[in-house]
Amino acid sequence: YIGGNLQGNYSWMRGENHTFEPGFGGGFTFVYWEYEYWFLKAGLDYSQKTSSSLQFPEDYDAPVETPDDKVQITYAEQTIGIPLAVYFRPWESGPNAILISGSFALNYVTRLKQTTEEFGELVLKGNDINLRMKTNVGVGAGFQRQLDRHTYLNIIPSFNVDIRSPRAYQSITLTAELIFGIY
Repeated sequence: YIGGNLQGNYSWMRGENHTFEPGFGGGFTFVYWEYEYWFLKAGLDYSQKTSSSLQFPEDYDAPVETPDDKVQITYAEQTIGIPLAVYFRPWESGPNAILISGSFALNYVTRLKQTTEEFGELVLKGNDINLRMKTNVGVGAGFQRQLDRHTYLNIIPSFNVDIRSPRAYQSITLTAELIFGIY
């Protein structure tokens, strides 16, 4: 199966005085579905997450001398990622099924925008971004609807956590995914 997805997320950064901000994403999906009650998914996703947190202004080359030198920084981060997920279908009734998912994603930060009242706006691209690779894990439970013989609509809310990242986000993500058989 192949398909595409759209995502809406509500994200926050780990840290002091963080904010909860909406974001979005989308991508292409390849599904290997050989067994009735579970399938594997891989693909390519784009996402944008935003949040602010009380941090040291290290990217602004500002001197940090005391713990009180933290400022509220708003981060807007764009990533390209390769998600790997396993979906389980523990229950189905006619064209409807419940889905339980577990995922792992390797993300690459393509653009980072930082904004503070004290230092202004800083946009980082390319090699200006330190530690561009991020890893993320997620769990979710949702709904699958069979639209015709080889076309399915998956609606999956999930909770996702960055486990290796200098700017670690946590997100609640709603994914709407349309997949169809190509064989």
